[in-house]
Amino acid sequence: MTKDKKGNRAKIMLLLSCSLVIQSLSSVFIKYAGKYETLSMEFILFYVLAVGCLGVFAIMWQFLLELIPLTTAYLRKGILYILILIWSVILFQEKVTVNNIIGSIIIIAGICIHGMDEH
Repeated sequence: MTKDKKGNRAKIMLLLSCSLVIQSLSSVFIKYAGKYETLSMEFILFYVLAVGCLGVFAIMWQFLLELIPLTTAYLRKGILYILILIWSVILFQEKVTVNNIIGSIIIIAGICIHGMDEH
C-alpha cells in the first residue's frame, strides 16, 4: 500500500470514528432527556440535540459509503456499543458486567478478523 493510500485510509477511518462518536452522543442525549419531565424545556433540548446528532451522523454515513465498502463501514459500527458502554460508565456511573466485557471482546475480535481479511 502506498503512502498516499495509507494516508487516505487513515482519514477515512478517522471520519468513520468521528461519525460513530456523534451517533453515540445521540444515545447520551436521549438518556439525559429521560431524566426530565416529558415536554419540559430540558427534555425538548436534549431530544433536539439527539436528533441533530443523528442528522449529522446520517450525512457523514452517506459520505463514508461512497469511500468504503458497506461491509467495512457496517462492521465497524459495532464499536458504537462499546462507546455507549463507556459513556454509561463515565456519565451515568453504570456498572460494567462480565457480559458487557465479553460482548466488547467479541466485537473487537470480529473487527480485527475482518481487518486482517482486508489486507
